[in-house]
Amino acid sequence: MSVRILGGVAKGRALKVPQSARPSTARLRKSLFDLLYSRTPDGATFIDLHGGSGAIGLEAASRGYQVTLIEKDSRAIKDIEQSARDLELRVRVLRGDTNVLIGQLPPHDIIFADPPYAQDVPKLARQILGSPLMGEDSLLIVQHPSQTRFDEMEGFAAERRTYGSNVLTLYTRQPAGELP
Repeated sequence: MSVRILGGVAKGRALKVPQSARPSTARLRKSLFDLLYSRTPDGATFIDLHGGSGAIGLEAASRGYQVTLIEKDSRAIKDIEQSARDLELRVRVLRGDTNVLIGQLPPHDIIFADPPYAQDVPKLARQILGSPLMGEDSLLIVQHPSQTRFDEMEGFAAERRTYGSNVLTLYTRQPAGELP
């Protein structure tokens, strides 16, 4: 399977994706990065908590973000690293379990989570929002199936964007004066 980078220095170049991967659709990736373009500064830090195929993280690197990907599967890590070399993109890949690493990493400007479907996505979102990874001005983006519902997260504003059967839920901290 092949996926193309949609923007930035590697625009139009193919990324090899293993058959077992489920990369985000081109429509969703384009919408995600169009949304980020107006909200984030150049050179912002971007972490993909579930590297998988690498499509999101490598797209971010192509567009100038400082990218870290987390992945626990050693074959997926090799594929991501090879794709980054082929595309001449700089990314940092951490091997490990996202649930453990999020408590050990510094804040990032953009945090992207597209966990395996079997994972408790609302629980993961709560864990990230309460971790040091979520800085004062961070943006958490969680990709999930449309039937997944989240409780309100106190102190955070949520925005939901639907793309077919997938949803991006975006979280930002509410300013202190806007808390209920």
